[in-house]
Amino acid sequence: MKNLMMVALAMTVSVMAFAQGKNVTKAENAMKAENFSEAVQLIEPATTHEKTKDKGRTWYVRGQIYSKIALSPDPATQSIDPEAAKKAVESFDKVKELEKEGTNYYMLADLAKGQLLAAKMNKGVEAYQNDDYEAALEAFKEYTEVAPDDTTGYIYAAIMAGQLEKYDEVVELYQKVFDLGYYPKDALNVVIYYLNNQLDQPEKALEYVKLAEEKYPDDLSFRKTEIDILVKLNKVDDAIKNLQGLIEKEPDNAMLYSFLGLMYDAKGETEKAMEQYKKALEINPNDKSSLINLAVFYINRGDEINKKAIEMDVATYNKKGAAIEAQAKEEWAKAVPLLEKVLENEPEDALALQNLQAVYVKMKEMAKAQEILNKRKELGLVEEQ
Repeated sequence: MKNLMMVALAMTVSVMAFAQGKNVTKAENAMKAENFSEAVQLIEPATTHEKTKDKGRTWYVRGQIYSKIALSPDPATQSIDPEAAKKAVESFDKVKELEKEGTNYYMLADLAKGQLLAAKMNKGVEAYQNDDYEAALEAFKEYTEVAPDDTTGYIYAAIMAGQLEKYDEVVELYQKVFDLGYYPKDALNVVIYYLNNQLDQPEKALEYVKLAEEKYPDDLSFRKTEIDILVKLNKVDDAIKNLQGLIEKEPDNAMLYSFLGLMYDAKGETEKAMEQYKKALEINPNDKSSLINLAVFYINRGDEINKKAIEMDVATYNKKGAAIEAQAKEEWAKAVPLLEKVLENEPEDALALQNLQAVYVKMKEMAKAQEILNKRKELGLVEEQ
């Protein structure tokens, strides 16, 4: 009797395993017949049964079923499971986990996942091309749900949210990008701008400025943005005190002197600013921020001197104009080696090229100015007229 029971039990297990194997086939056939609810009911038990849960085919069929539900144009079909796309991706990933790379089901699952993600992305692109930004936003957000580690979906969704003036959502979406370890400069700029201007959250904007400065230490624009925000918050004096304290601890840190110079510039204390830029360059002769800002200081001082000659009447100009213009030229000339130093390190720096061209024009050295202009055109920094 005991042996009979064991045989019966073995037969039952065998029949159940066979039944689950048949259920996978039945589920596949139901999917092909577009009976998706039935297909779901048939495939789910197979994903937990001992004999079929570790088969690549089981999960591949499951992925196919949910993929077709997710991509169906019929709302009723989509309503069978609102998380169909996510389940499809999970299924295809499970296939690749179970199967060896290069096997049939591994490659099929990889291809099917790529097609599903592409279809989801294309849905958003098509909506965007039809100027339906709401639909595009939702489509790109759906894409992020099935591809949470792909920054593309978050970036596209953030752009759509910006078009719709959903500024809070823009910040949230770009934060997802940053969380993935990717810090595009444009994204940081957008977040800072929206927080500071559209959402009136300058303190929060300042946090992202600090992040941007950490990721792009040579980009002067972020430092200037920080100063603009500090001015807005009436915190420039506090920032100066903090920097002075940091300089006491790190007297050989050129960046601190350069930043202190920018702070004094923001207060209109240009002479103090110049002193700090010079100190920075004593420590690091290649400090880009100090080189450019000191050059701009000399350019502006030359402009102020030259303004006196411009405002003279003819009689006064004939007596004193040439001497005044010579003084102005002396100041402009001081900017040239500073800008050339920047270009020695970064030959395509747009700001240095622009300022150097302007200086040559002021000094009436037109051949040199034209040479710089030609280079800027070659680099695509100036549009052809």
